[in-house]
Amino acid sequence: MPGSVGRGPDITDGQLASASVRIGIVLGLVTGLLLAGCDAAGQPAPSTTTLPRRTPAGTPAPSATPARTPPVTVDAPCPYADAAAVMDIVGQHVARTTVTKTTPHPGCSFYRPNAEKAAQISVSVLPSAEAARTEAIRLTGPTANPVDSVGDGGTVAVTADGALLAVSKGPALVVVRINQRISLEAIELAKLVVAKL
Repeated sequence: MPGSVGRGPDITDGQLASASVRIGIVLGLVTGLLLAGCDAAGQPAPSTTTLPRRTPAGTPAPSATPARTPPVTVDAPCPYADAAAVMDIVGQHVARTTVTKTTPHPGCSFYRPNAEKAAQISVSVLPSAEAARTEAIRLTGPTANPVDSVGDGGTVAVTADGALLAVSKGPALVVVRINQRISLEAIELAKLVVAKL
């Protein structure tokens, strides 16, 4: 009913399309939104959101863990086996030996005169002897052969790229890679490494 008490004005379809009605509705919405951010005294309401801390441009944000620097590799004699011993075991000339300074045990690589890697030794320490044994088996895969004659044992696999051996001694994990598909040479190198741990 037009003009009855308690109801707002009747608006027909043509009246909503007029510019003055649309402007009035928009201004009412904007005023309502602005006032919603204020308390009863007209002051801005306290924010419940926390903005992230920003650092000046070009400054990295502080991290929870310090950045680790990559290990350094240098030309040096290997502490586990000298080049002559490796040449005797793998039957290849070794022209260069590098040491990768990892903690607590370094790694070594032996290179042929053509710069091909003939052998690589890495040693890492895991949380427990059981973890080291488990990782030795995982690294070489389910078809690897058992190795019981080195340290606490492990496995060796012959791959398309050569031989991969992983054995443990306590929590230490010794990994030997050679460029030949002969597991006996990898076992002999691993024995030299384990003897120095």
